[in-house]
Amino acid sequence: MDTERTALVDPRALPIALGYLPVAFAFGLSAVALHLPGWFAIGLSLLVYAGASQFAALHLLQVGTPWLAAVVSIWLINLRMALEGLSFFRRVDWGRRLPYLALLLTDETFVAASLGDPIGPAAYRRLVWLPYATWVLGTAFGVAAGGLLPALLRHAFGIAIDALFVSLLVEAVQADRKTLWAATAGAVGAFLGSRLGGWSLVAGMLLGAAAYFAASLRPGGQA
Repeated sequence: MDTERTALVDPRALPIALGYLPVAFAFGLSAVALHLPGWFAIGLSLLVYAGASQFAALHLLQVGTPWLAAVVSIWLINLRMALEGLSFFRRVDWGRRLPYLALLLTDETFVAASLGDPIGPAAYRRLVWLPYATWVLGTAFGVAAGGLLPALLRHAFGIAIDALFVSLLVEAVQADRKTLWAATAGAVGAFLGSRLGGWSLVAGMLLGAAAYFAASLRPGGQA
């Protein structure tokens, strides 16, 4: 019997799911710390399923960002997923028949699914269902724990997530100098656009994207 065809979970999905669990847990805790309903946090994980976007949504809600500005901001953050989905689902012969499966694609599963020969829909499902389920369950665990853990510990998880994002940014800057230009321009854009209220994040992202593109046009693509 071919174990690869009968396995319920792709072995590559396990480390991805384990990496998602603490982040999803911290997201649930963060939502509770902001006094948001537990069902709202779990609903975001069910429907949005994008870590950075979900944390950004919490911040935007916390500062009272208008809904339209929040939606545009989240759309811009998730725009890369549309490009990844188009790239992957045009590569497989079943992509046009099952486009809804693109909703379960993440950065990590996109890389795993794109390596090697094109996979079929059954193999794709074995790869993506566990990370998705872990993300939703991790959020639910965080929401449940949020009502039990002391406030200090809840905030400690939030600080840990901020530190994680900073470490990822530092690593990205070291690997690609264009990222430094983008991050700097984005921060300046957000600061200068602070008078725009909730639209300052949109201004920062657009300016950061423009700076990255301009840096890419330089000889060698290095800033």
